[in-house]
Amino acid sequence: MKYAIPMVSGSWTTITKAISSACVVPLFGTALMLLAGCGGSSDGQWSGRIEVASGVQRITSDAPIRHDAESTLDVSLTPDLTIAGAGSTPERSFTSIYGITTDRDGNIFIADTDNARILKFDPNGVFVRSIGSPGVGPMNFQVPVDMAVDAQNRLYVLDNQLNRVTVFNPDLQTIADIWDTPVIRPRRIRIDDEGNVLVFAITQHNLIYKFKPNGQVLDEFYDPKESIRIIGNIDQLIAYSDAMMEVTDDRHLFVSARHPYWIRKFDRVGGLALEFTRVTPFEMKPLETWKRNEQPPPVGISGAMAVFPNGRILNIIQYQEFERVSETSGGIPKLKLTKAERWFDFFRPDGKWEMTSRIKVAGFPMHVDRQGRIYFYEGEPARMIRYTVKFPEGVD
Repeated sequence: MKYAIPMVSGSWTTITKAISSACVVPLFGTALMLLAGCGGSSDGQWSGRIEVASGVQRITSDAPIRHDAESTLDVSLTPDLTIAGAGSTPERSFTSIYGITTDRDGNIFIADTDNARILKFDPNGVFVRSIGSPGVGPMNFQVPVDMAVDAQNRLYVLDNQLNRVTVFNPDLQTIADIWDTPVIRPRRIRIDDEGNVLVFAITQHNLIYKFKPNGQVLDEFYDPKESIRIIGNIDQLIAYSDAMMEVTDDRHLFVSARHPYWIRKFDRVGGLALEFTRVTPFEMKPLETWKRNEQPPPVGISGAMAVFPNGRILNIIQYQEFERVSETSGGIPKLKLTKAERWFDFFRPDGKWEMTSRIKVAGFPMHVDRQGRIYFYEGEPARMIRYTVKFPEGVD
């Protein structure tokens, strides 16, 4: 499948003032020095603002690089594997996915949250085994939401209800370790290049907790002090709660925020090194309160992110409109999603915006493997689709 990618442009205004080859803009009431060339770049195509505060670069992208803003490009997303939720047996069927990962051999692991288990498939999508069952014992789960595989092929499973990490040996039949976390309702788990375990709590702390493999707390960082509003059906819940955290082999960590739209890059010890975003055609904000006789205001959110092996970052932003249809006996409004549009933003590793796509692909990206293939979850019907991504000529 090929999709045209409009290079989003517009009359974005850079409010800066040149002073001796640098720019100064107000940020939180403080004048900040910007890097030279803040209105453009050495390649003559990218334009934006690069602010520096406390050693952290903040890049706001106003126009794409490499290509004229009015041009279109073709990006190919070719599905090369589909795993349907409606399996041949109940043992391998699933109705929801909250996490996907792969090991170094290409085996695929799916967090089958509704059935409180992990499903393993081989690289060709053939079912291998089911791991765990509902309960609170060592081999049980309540709400398994995410997984990670370390260099020894041990599988780490994060349980959102039990606030627990279970570590399985490579045979997946015995437990290497099991430990509770101080994190309430943890959502994401990753293994960094040193083998430490990173746990991201979205709905409570908005913090990343860093542990040794045995559960010993090492550090905590990242506090954007953002909020979350959960409304509507399960698809909207996923859209709101799926802020992403990804580690890279060059000892960095990327985190996407829901609103405002910022992607943050941390170094190996948790220090914030880079923040970047792009000017969007709609306001990025959560659902706000409104009067009973009014319609709900529109929502702009971010958060479904993927990082490719070459360092390119994909991040999805969404525009949503709702209609109030009724309310519960307790006065809580019931909303109907009436409009939803999604953009796929692509950034270089240095935070500069490359291009934006409105690819007609449903679902959410949940994982990128070592070959650069991207794994999406689609909810109706439930299935996992793996895509091979081919970028336009001239885009590495």
